[in-house]
Amino acid sequence: MKILLMAQHYAPEEVSGAVLVTELAEDLAQRGHLVTFVTCAPNYPKGEVFPGYKNALYQTEIINGVWIIRTWSYITPHKDFWRRILNFVIFSLSAFFGGIIAGKNDVIMSYSPPLTLGLAAWLLSRLRRIPWVLRIEDLYPEAAVAAGLLRNRTAIRFFERLEVFLYNRADHISVISEGFRKSLLDKGIPKEKLSVAPLWADPDLVRPMAKENHFRKLHQLENKFVVMYAGTLGHTSALEEVIEAAVQLRANDTIQFVFIGEGVKKEHLLQTCQQKQLSNVRFLPFQPREDFAEMMAAADVNLVTLNPASAKFSMPNKVFNIMSSGRPILAITPSDSEVAELIQTWDCGVNIPNGNTGEIAEKINTLSQDHEYLEKLGKNGREALKKHYSRKNCVLLYEKTLQEAVDDYRDTN
Repeated sequence: MKILLMAQHYAPEEVSGAVLVTELAEDLAQRGHLVTFVTCAPNYPKGEVFPGYKNALYQTEIINGVWIIRTWSYITPHKDFWRRILNFVIFSLSAFFGGIIAGKNDVIMSYSPPLTLGLAAWLLSRLRRIPWVLRIEDLYPEAAVAAGLLRNRTAIRFFERLEVFLYNRADHISVISEGFRKSLLDKGIPKEKLSVAPLWADPDLVRPMAKENHFRKLHQLENKFVVMYAGTLGHTSALEEVIEAAVQLRANDTIQFVFIGEGVKKEHLLQTCQQKQLSNVRFLPFQPREDFAEMMAAADVNLVTLNPASAKFSMPNKVFNIMSSGRPILAITPSDSEVAELIQTWDCGVNIPNGNTGEIAEKINTLSQDHEYLEKLGKNGREALKKHYSRKNCVLLYEKTLQEAVDDYRDTN
C-alpha cells in the first residue's frame, strides 16, 4: 500500500505520544509499504524548533524508509488556548498542501488531536478519491472542556459541530479503547465504522532492568523508594494531590518523588514545592529516548494521574510503557476510569480515586515496605503488555485496518 499519514508531530527523539506514530510509520515502511508522513518542524514539547531544522514553508527528508514532508506551522512556546488553536488551524491548512505534494496514495490516516487536521485529510481524500481513516487519541472538544482549556460556548458548539461533521465523513474511525468506541456509538456513529486499536509499548525497547542503575546514581536516588511521574505536566495531570501526599511523607527520607517532563503546569508545581519547602520532590526535564528504559527501571512505582473531568476522555500512553518496564502503576483517577479498569483487569497496579491525599500517602508508605507485592504487580503488567499491547501486535492491527479501508472503498466505489 501507499499510505499517507498526517499528524502534528514526528519526533522520535522525544519521550512523547509522537513516538507511537513515528514507530507506526517506520514499522509500516519496514513491512514493505510506501509511507509518506505530513507533519511540521519538530518542536515538542517546548515549542522551539529542534536544532538542524527550520520552520520552513516546505522541507522533506527520509528517515528509516519514511518520506517526511514538513510544512510551515505557527510554533510558539506559549501554550494558552487560543495560540494552541491558531497552531492547530495553521498546521491543518499547510498540511493540506503537504498532502498535495505527497501525490496519489491508496489511503490516508490522520490523527486527532488536532481535530482540525481532519478537514485537510477529508478534502484530500475527496480530491484523490481514496479512503480516509480518522485516528482518535483524545475526544475533542470534550477533552479540552474537561481540562478547562475551552470555556467559550460559541467555540464549544463550533468544535462539536466540526466533530460530528468529520465523524460522519470519515470512511473509518480508529479509536484507542472500548470506552472511546462506546462514546462514539452514543453519538450515533455506526458500529461498522468503528474499530479499536490500542496504544502500545515496545517490550524489546522498554524492558525490566536493574533498579539500582546509572540513572539512580546520576540523580542521587540510590536506595530510595522512587515514585516517578514521566510525561507532560499539563492541565490534566492532577499532580497537586501527589504533592500534598509528599507533604505528609516528608519525614520519611527514603521516599523520593521524581517528576520528569515539561508542560504548562511545571512552573506552578515547582513554585508549590518551593513554598512548601519539599526536599522529597524533584523535577527533571524529558530524558533522551536512549535513556528511557533505564529511567523507567529506576522507579519503584510509576504514577498515572488524571483529573476526574478528563479521565473519561484520555488514556495516557505512559500506562503501557510502565507495564512494559515491569513496574507497577500507581494511578490517581476515578474508579470508573479506563485506567482504573485496565489496572483491575490485569492486576498491574493500584488505583486511588481523586481527592484522597491521605490515602495516597498511606498507600505509598505501605507499598514501600512490600517489595514482593510490587514485583508481582510489575510482572502481571509486563505479561499483559506482551500479549495485548505490544508494538508488533498493534502495528499489525493498524495495517489490517488500513488494508480493509482500501478494500472496502474499492468495493463500494
